[in-house]
Amino acid sequence: MNSFYRFLGVFSILLYTQVLSAQTTSELLDSLKTELSEAKTANDRSLILSELTWYYVPVSQDTAIMFGEENIEVAKSLDNPDMLAQAYSDLGYANMEKGELIKARKNYQQALELRYETGDSTKIYGTITNLGSVYQRDFQSDSAMVNYLKALSFFERTGNDRNADFVRNNIGVIYLEMRNYPKALEILQEVAEYRKAQNDDYLYASTLTNIASIYKNLKDYQNSEKTYLEALQIFIEEGDDYYTATTYNNLATLYNAQKNSKLSISYAEKGLELAAQVGADYDYALLESNLAQSYHDLKDYTQSREYYLRALSHFKAQNAEDDIATMYLLMSPVYAALGMPDSSAYYTESYSELNKKLTEQEIQQLTSDLEARYQSEQKDAAISQQQLELRNKNIQLYGSLLLALVLGVVGYLLYSQQKLKNRQLKQEGKLKVALGQIETQNKLQEQRVLISRDLHDNIGAQLTFIISAIENLKYFDPIKDTLTHRYDSIADFTKQTITELRDTIWAMNSGQITLGQLSARISDYLDRAGISTRGITFDFDVDNSLDPDYSIVSSKGIQIYRIVQEAIQNSLKYAYPSQIMVSVAEIDNQFQLEVKDDGTGFEESKIKQGNGLYNMRKRAEELGGKLDIQSENGKGTAVTLIIPKK
Repeated sequence: MNSFYRFLGVFSILLYTQVLSAQTTSELLDSLKTELSEAKTANDRSLILSELTWYYVPVSQDTAIMFGEENIEVAKSLDNPDMLAQAYSDLGYANMEKGELIKARKNYQQALELRYETGDSTKIYGTITNLGSVYQRDFQSDSAMVNYLKALSFFERTGNDRNADFVRNNIGVIYLEMRNYPKALEILQEVAEYRKAQNDDYLYASTLTNIASIYKNLKDYQNSEKTYLEALQIFIEEGDDYYTATTYNNLATLYNAQKNSKLSISYAEKGLELAAQVGADYDYALLESNLAQSYHDLKDYTQSREYYLRALSHFKAQNAEDDIATMYLLMSPVYAALGMPDSSAYYTESYSELNKKLTEQEIQQLTSDLEARYQSEQKDAAISQQQLELRNKNIQLYGSLLLALVLGVVGYLLYSQQKLKNRQLKQEGKLKVALGQIETQNKLQEQRVLISRDLHDNIGAQLTFIISAIENLKYFDPIKDTLTHRYDSIADFTKQTITELRDTIWAMNSGQITLGQLSARISDYLDRAGISTRGITFDFDVDNSLDPDYSIVSSKGIQIYRIVQEAIQNSLKYAYPSQIMVSVAEIDNQFQLEVKDDGTGFEESKIKQGNGLYNMRKRAEELGGKLDIQSENGKGTAVTLIIPKK
């Protein structure tokens, strides 16, 4: 199998994504297990375990994870970062398919660290794409899109059309999940054309399945059926029983949506036979549920009940609680139609209890995740505080020793002033250098204290609020509209908190930063702002005459960055611009940074100044510069920061 499929990240067809490989049969797996038992070296074992992890994913995620964890231990003994990275990547894929998204994200991050060691750019951006896939599974579409766009930019820049095609496919799937069907259709049709031109039948067929799903959601059943059948024909010709079975299931679902129950039964029964042959237990249960739905529509409630009970049993064996809840909900009207009200009430109550449990688990998982992040940041802050106290003690000790040395030198110089005049001058020079170093250390210490205070007072308070807000969710009934509104509020607040935390840590970890690093930070912020807003163009211009290696104290850098953030946020909140431009230049030995928009503008004398304008002016004053705001109603606003170059 092409290694590209692995490190780029793959979903199953039933989730409207990419196909794995034609070879997922029990025959292949048995052959690999035989090879594993005969392997003579750790290197050979790692390669075979990697294959087993990969090919077991569509058959049994638990087995795939077992082989993946074994491969991690084997790969660690090889002292080969590339093979260890592949092992983490394979395990990340298995955890992702099982829904263990936190574990999957950790696996891929470990793989990415190793990829950076090996320096293989293609695999680095492939792993970045994997992380995007995990975020996509976790419904964090914005984070997924950021990762995908990074990878797509690299692959397009390096002429890697095949890898770029995979990333475009995943972007198309994001639009599909967001129910932006026209945009998803536009992107996936482009992907399908490329794959057909490359004669890549498997991937072409998987994309056809995605497109057919879009048509089905748009209720264009004719095109949906035509596209599914084209994909089915490819899988049959290639002899891929697994994906033939899943496509039979998709067609059965389509015909049920059209109330064509007999045709749905025909395809579902074909799918059952193939799913049993390849050991696809989950897909087998899905096909049984489709048959149950078909017989329900035909009013054959006895047969419908039989298939629902079989599907329920198989879902329970796989601990698929979401599907179990769906079965409970669908079985209730079947028992009602059979004149069994007690059973109908039982399954209705079972659905209600399981649905409540799943909702509480989701809330608990979110709370645990945020609490873990909070505890991690608290631990980091405590370590920083300890380091700060140690530096203070060292400075005091060295200062005392230096002072004693100075007093001794001064006394000696007074005693032998006439004889050692030349030596006295040299000692005074050394003293000035030493005092200069102490002053520099004191200034650096002040900067660290300010940054630590920012971390404690600002970020700590915000994270505490988030935990409190989520705890309050326990007292809300699981009403969809109410929970959705509160989740959105918490999600927005969390994103803002994480951004501020990253900015603060960036400043804390750097005593000095370059102009190039600051420019990159501003550019990244504008990119993220562009993704989260629509209809607004963001431009960033840095004068070519500026030296990107020019060094700035990190505390000044974060002040400049905060002024840019505040100016852009004010523009987005109040000015309704279509364009925001940020520029940096050097004029008369001074840095001039300007944030300009074409929004509504305002008259500063007629508005009540809030904390935003006050904070910008205060930061400019602390930088030893000045802030100039030029604005006029209907003609936009220009915020200009001028600071001396030192």
